[in-house]
Amino acid sequence: MTSVADERPEAPLQLASKTDVGRVRQANEDSCESFGRDDGTRLLVVADGMGGHRGGATASRTTVEIFREAFEARGSDAAARLLEGAVRTANARVYEMAQADPALEGMGTTVVAFHLDARGRGTVAHVGDSRAYRYRRGHLEALTTDHSVVAEMQRRGLITPDEAAAHPRRNEILRSVGVLPEVDVDITDVEVLPGDQFVLCSDGLSGVVSDRQVAAIVQQEAPSDAVEALVRLANELGGPDNVTVQILAIPTDSSQGDPEATAPVEISEVGIEAIEARRRRHKRRREIAAIATLLLALIAGYLLWTRAFEESERPAATLRPGASPPPGEGIGPNSGGRPRVAPSPPRKGIPRGPADS
Repeated sequence: MTSVADERPEAPLQLASKTDVGRVRQANEDSCESFGRDDGTRLLVVADGMGGHRGGATASRTTVEIFREAFEARGSDAAARLLEGAVRTANARVYEMAQADPALEGMGTTVVAFHLDARGRGTVAHVGDSRAYRYRRGHLEALTTDHSVVAEMQRRGLITPDEAAAHPRRNEILRSVGVLPEVDVDITDVEVLPGDQFVLCSDGLSGVVSDRQVAAIVQQEAPSDAVEALVRLANELGGPDNVTVQILAIPTDSSQGDPEATAPVEISEVGIEAIEARRRRHKRRREIAAIATLLLALIAGYLLWTRAFEESERPAATLRPGASPPPGEGIGPNSGGRPRVAPSPPRKGIPRGPADS
């Protein structure tokens, strides 16, 4: 499990990434990475490998590495050309590796990438069912359409969204990187405004966590906390697959106020859910603090009572008849001015009467 975050106060963008093996799989075949330049250009990539533990991981890592090479070598290229070239190069390399090594036969990977240029323009490229979303003012909008059997059935009106979510063929994809000699890639220019957040993920997240749940978490948490919460929620819901998520937050424009304060009425339920979740979290913290304070008070009281009890049970010092008081006690230079009287020896032969009792 890995986690990467870049949220320095001086940084204009907030970026966080997390990938996790999940609760069922034995190995993590997902890969993710982000790259940046000093001029503010950013590239996020998520790849979900397939074809066995070795093959899937090899395909996804190779694809992410190809995107890094393209980003570093093609700094002057337009975003669409850079992304398309990276996908096609990755496809060729993964395919060649699979043909050359029988142990890698049939391997492939999905990929989704988001490119933000120095002028704040966004471009998304994807192959397969890894997704890109844009969160804006309480609303989570899908920027990609899955290349899958179930998504195609839904587009044709053959099944409903609810049926698609539980369909037995929902994991079958129609396109992937490296399985065939050629691949088609979807590339889309997207609008970027202050306050927007862009979420990239593998189907280990989108397959079990609803868009509404994603929106609520992204709304109420900073990116570094949101990626942790989303992965944790996917695992709480069974974690049937590797889960990877990246979030890039565009800084708000202070001159336009808080974008969440002007969220449309139709999404206010999400805002209410976020507020209530925050209240429940704060309430739990207060309760834990109160319990801890009570426990400390009980422990302190018990220790004081134990000490007082031991003092009361300790026998008083006495002097045997005829013995001298220890130094520092009684009357004398070391007595400290506190006279002490040694007990008188018992009177022999005289019974103790009422006056002596």
